[in-house]
Amino acid sequence: MSGSAARSARQGFEFTDQDFSRLRELVYQHTGIRMADNRRDLIYGRLSRRLRALGLHSFGAYCRLIEDGHGDELEAFTNAVTTNLTAFFRGLFP
Repeated sequence: MSGSAARSARQGFEFTDQDFSRLRELVYQHTGIRMADNRRDLIYGRLSRRLRALGLHSFGAYCRLIEDGHGDELEAFTNAVTTNLTAFFRGLFP
């Protein structure tokens, strides 16, 4: 087991390189955002909450759920992996 997989297993869910690659591709397909390698812990942290909320036991099961196109979860997935920045719209107005 790789160091990152062992660390993830201690945190609650095994998170393999294959899981990360699959999720990165799903993020890109659904949001147009390319996740860098250094975003692995961010993806784990945000999506492990979704796994717990749904009672899932693996990231593979979560990927299948997203790939099957469950609309409500697709929205939750998108919200989990993106950061909403509203300051952009609060500029100084003359």
